Amino acid sequence: MQYVFSMTSRMVTIAITCAVLLCVLLFLLGVEIGARMNHSSPTSETAAQDARVSPPVAAPAAAVAQPSSPAAADMAALPASSTL
Repeated sequence: MQYVFSMTSRMVTIAITCAVLLCVLLFLLGVEIGARMNHSSPTSETAAQDARVSPPVAAPAAAVAQPSSPAAADMAALPASSTL
């Protein structure tokens, strides 16, 4: 059984649309990964700048909420994502 594959204008449009969508999604994935890497490891320069801008305020020990499970502690450290 032979099948003749021809690239019609509709197939070309679908292929180009899929390729553009793939590139956009890869770019957005790179932006999200870069944002997470930037937030997870602050440099000493940014840490010194943050200390000058807003000095830390000591909170009472009772006011600090402790997570009930180790998994909740891991999730609390992650930044919120704008996409799901």
